[in-house]
Amino acid sequence: MEKEVQKFSIKHPTVEDAQSITDLVSLCDIEEIGEPDITLSDVLDMWNSIQIETDAWIVLSTTNEIIGYGFVEITGANRMDTCVFVHPQYKNQGIGSVLLKKVEERAKVLAKGKDGGQKLMNQIPFTNTAARDLVENRGYRFSRLYERMKIELEGQPIQPLLPEGITLQSFQANYDENTLFSLYDETFRDAWGYSKKDSSTWISQKQGEGYDPSLWIIAWKDSKPVGFLMSRMQDDGLFIDLLGVKSDYRKHGIGKAMLLHIFGLAYQRKQKTILLFVDTDSLTNANRLYQNVGMFPHSQTAIYMKELTI
Repeated sequence: MEKEVQKFSIKHPTVEDAQSITDLVSLCDIEEIGEPDITLSDVLDMWNSIQIETDAWIVLSTTNEIIGYGFVEITGANRMDTCVFVHPQYKNQGIGSVLLKKVEERAKVLAKGKDGGQKLMNQIPFTNTAARDLVENRGYRFSRLYERMKIELEGQPIQPLLPEGITLQSFQANYDENTLFSLYDETFRDAWGYSKKDSSTWISQKQGEGYDPSLWIIAWKDSKPVGFLMSRMQDDGLFIDLLGVKSDYRKHGIGKAMLLHIFGLAYQRKQKTILLFVDTDSLTNANRLYQNVGMFPHSQTAIYMKELTI
């Protein structure tokens, strides 16, 4: 007999639910891209910046199986992000709609009292046409396409050829925080989806699950910081979170040098898989840089945006 939506229950998750949520999202990933694209550390890292007792929800079946999950996260002064997941065997029963309604109601509460327009970004696998139809019917509009890129290292990566005067140094905790944030803020200010952030909050969120200062790199031109790369080791590979180079120093090989450097660190630690996400319409043509070092597109994520009305 087909299950009825009204028999499902919804509540906020607890830390004890993290593994079950990881398993649920993995099932969704397998259906969409053929393999899991999440680990337990990813979920816990995300929860480092989310109040799960108010800003995340799980849907339970009559047998208490987690069959749905959604969250909303404040990612900037004028931006919030969300993802909603539904177990492949429980699709088309209204679960996604219920979760999305919860997300939007909470987002409006979080937006109250904030200056400027508030945007809610929804990330959806590009091939999931049903999910895309759902958000479009709720007033979201397609904004961007991101590619998941990866490389499997087959041997020791080549040594980076550093431009003249450029040195690469690992992040020094309790010393480089302001330098790193300033680099991020300057190099991403013109990027799509940028929203002003508080420096201490941003650093704290980035220093979550899997944080390793040796995998955060700052590029220096003599004594001047000109670029940075932030990455972390995950169960499924080394994930490159952010890479930026100041505009006056782009197209000089600094970004490539930082990538090859981090490839070498990963290989030394017996990790051959490197992963990242990139905006296909990046103003700096970042996807070309990643292709140039051997990375290739693996899957695509559509970003839909909705202006919140309070």
